[in-house]
Amino acid sequence: MATNIQEIKSFLDDAKLKYVDYPGKNYLRTGYKTQKYVDTDGDKSVGIVVSVEEEGEFIKIIVPQAYKFDSNQSSFHKMALFQTLLQVSHMTKMMQFEYDIDDGEIWAIIEFPLEDAHLTKNQLMRCIRGITGILEEYHEMISDAINHGITPESENEQRKAFEEFQRARREERKKQFGN
Repeated sequence: MATNIQEIKSFLDDAKLKYVDYPGKNYLRTGYKTQKYVDTDGDKSVGIVVSVEEEGEFIKIIVPQAYKFDSNQSSFHKMALFQTLLQVSHMTKMMQFEYDIDDGEIWAIIEFPLEDAHLTKNQLMRCIRGITGILEEYHEMISDAINHGITPESENEQRKAFEEFQRARREERKKQFGN
């Protein structure tokens, strides 16, 4: 077997991470406090489920209900959200998002097959830190898509906007200092 819950628990113990174990189940819960990311309950923390599947040959690191998309939102907002989630997936490694059309729940998830390979502590911790870091880094962008229908700008658009800001700032300073 590639891994099991006991091994996951030992890795989390080594990393000094608290977790909730569910005896007889093939998953446990852990999490991190966050600075920017706010969960659907309004808490600055990310709740993570580590799930071992297929007799230890497959592992998932999941943030269930990472976001909630109100079904009363417009198609425009949904399009902006999906574009943003795809863009975040494109800009990052490993991260995927799943959307439940019935309840609007959005999961952040990293999943991978171990098959006959052995899971290492470094692999597990990279996934746990990675999913947390990505939600921290892109929380505002995802929230803007959900709440306001704003999509992310491309690098070219960001560069042009910054160049315009610099040009306007130079003009403002010239007027201010009379140059």
